[in-house]
Amino acid sequence: LNRTIHVLGLGAAGKYIAHSLAALPFAPPITLLMHRPLMMQQWHDEGAAIHVIKGEDIKTQTNFHIESSADFVRQDSQQRFPGFGPRLEHTAEPPSYPIDALIVTTEAYRTVSALTAIKHRLGRSSTIFLLNNGLGLAERINERVFPDPYNRPTYILGNMSHDLVSTERHFTLIEKSPGRLECSKFPQVSTSRRGRHAPTLTRKDFSWTPHASHLVGTLARTPELRTLTLGHKSFYESQFQNLAAGAVIGPLSVVFDCTNDLILYNYNASRTMKLLLHEISWVIRSLPELQSLPDLDATFSVRRLEAIIVSKISKTGKNISTMLQNVRAGNRTNIDYYNGYIERRARELGIDTPRNEMMLHLVRGKCAAKSRELNNYIPFED
Repeated sequence: LNRTIHVLGLGAAGKYIAHSLAALPFAPPITLLMHRPLMMQQWHDEGAAIHVIKGEDIKTQTNFHIESSADFVRQDSQQRFPGFGPRLEHTAEPPSYPIDALIVTTEAYRTVSALTAIKHRLGRSSTIFLLNNGLGLAERINERVFPDPYNRPTYILGNMSHDLVSTERHFTLIEKSPGRLECSKFPQVSTSRRGRHAPTLTRKDFSWTPHASHLVGTLARTPELRTLTLGHKSFYESQFQNLAAGAVIGPLSVVFDCTNDLILYNYNASRTMKLLLHEISWVIRSLPELQSLPDLDATFSVRRLEAIIVSKISKTGKNISTMLQNVRAGNRTNIDYYNGYIERRARELGIDTPRNEMMLHLVRGKCAAKSRELNNYIPFED
């Protein structure tokens, strides 16, 4: 069993997980995947280490390996990337050996392209841990990256509640408050027919592969992560609550261009939140895969979801949501895995969600407008 764990996505969450794993006694080898030569150079310039600030303490971890996750773009065919750092052990050419355990913390909208770049290193024996508070990412990966069900990796879905803040230094972050890492195995679905006229049989496999058990077991013995492994139904209950919160807090912060706490003190924002929650609650309570959950209507009632959102906003205070940060920077957002997921499921169920759909288009439109503004977009007519 190969103990090496690869990490794809070096935002605050990816760096924190890598740092926590490296702090373990008898830690497994940790490999950080980087897709740009500048990022590799910054890694060495900052001491080839990850620093986590907790209160007045700075905890540093080294002994990571780094690899290219994609071919670096060359300005001409003669350009070469000889290697970086004092030991010059890292080249721009990505390796081709298989990846057995991969933790993915990239923004959801970047994940498909990031995995496509290393698709040749992933296969049926690989395990991919997807850290994402939205829903629908695994299905999108199956559709775009691994369409063959017999060669798909095993997926572990996860969400993380730690309050982490990036700093000006790329490999230094601040842990403002501890949280919990929740995870669950995504069932592998296979279909079969025993005869031409026989019905199609669908089978869901919830069994754990050795690499999946190793990866989650390693996360579970990492004290900073406080990992909790949940059954499929329990995890989805938690994940749909996160989905509802993300489908409200993020879009409203973008539309009103405000910090999270101001959503509660703006009458129009609060009123919009309640109207939006009526649609989200209706869709979630109508999903066929959740019908066996006990107290479904109470768990996802408008009042219950509103209480969860108010609690989250109270904890995040004057934070700026990730969605608003992305819009202000002219980047894409993860709204397709929040409000977009609600819209797709509502369409399947024949439920009208005009307010949710409006939020979806408002955020997309504002994101496109800001991107054009930052790029000094000038329209030309023939």
